[in-house]
Amino acid sequence: MLLNIWVTLRHLLIGLVVMAFVTVPWSVIAAVNLRLSSQVPWAIPIGLTYLGLVVAYLNGRGWPTATADFRRRHFRARLLSGAESRWSLLAGILAITCLWLLFAAFGNLGSETSPGSEATLRAPILFMFVIVSSAVTALGEEGAFRGFMQTPLEQRFGPKAAIVASTVAFVLIHATHGLPVLVRTAPFYVAAGVVYGLLAYLTQSILPALALHFLGDVVTFGLRSSLIRLSGPRTGTATTLCIAGAVVVGGLSMVAFRRLAVVSASTRIRRMSDLNSG
Repeated sequence: MLLNIWVTLRHLLIGLVVMAFVTVPWSVIAAVNLRLSSQVPWAIPIGLTYLGLVVAYLNGRGWPTATADFRRRHFRARLLSGAESRWSLLAGILAITCLWLLFAAFGNLGSETSPGSEATLRAPILFMFVIVSSAVTALGEEGAFRGFMQTPLEQRFGPKAAIVASTVAFVLIHATHGLPVLVRTAPFYVAAGVVYGLLAYLTQSILPALALHFLGDVVTFGLRSSLIRLSGPRTGTATTLCIAGAVVVGGLSMVAFRRLAVVSASTRIRRMSDLNSG
């Protein structure tokens, strides 16, 4: 028991280090840019360059070569087949849409957001910061939790325990938004963490979850910076429609996930067969 706890904590720590490695430099550079010269977005090319270097490094490039295979396997940015890509994105989009509908019905999207200092930026500059911030956050969190943390835990404890552990870590990291906000949004983060974790397990790749996480963060950051204006339903009819839509979309998502499981299993079998025959 103690050994299992230690292994889980060790991989959690590795995941947190990876997330900090990806996200902290951009946070510092963006903050300095916004403070010193907010109308000249010099942080954008620097951030994109750094992000490209980070992806290459986590995917096995660079020194030390002794850790290259470890980084590549645990980052697991495996390119998917066409069928895997289609079904994983369909299943994920439907699932996240279901969550947004439920959050709109019960959580009131408008109450979770407020304009920040970025709202004074010109729209094109604000849009660039939203895009880069979304990419950095999605890569940092997916690479950390569904990659470097969940991958080894799947191998040691199985997918269910690994997804639970990565989801708990994913929820707790959002405590930086403040405890009151976390209490209101925890169910959403739990469900999103399970969706991302399941996608990563079924496809053995963080790419589908990474794409969905990026799109979700574009909306979230856009809301917080007033780039996007959105509020929850104000009438009982609108709430009912949101709930009904969530039920329908959620059911379709379950069908798509079952199909993804079949497609991914077939892909793994075919890949193993090709390796053995080679």
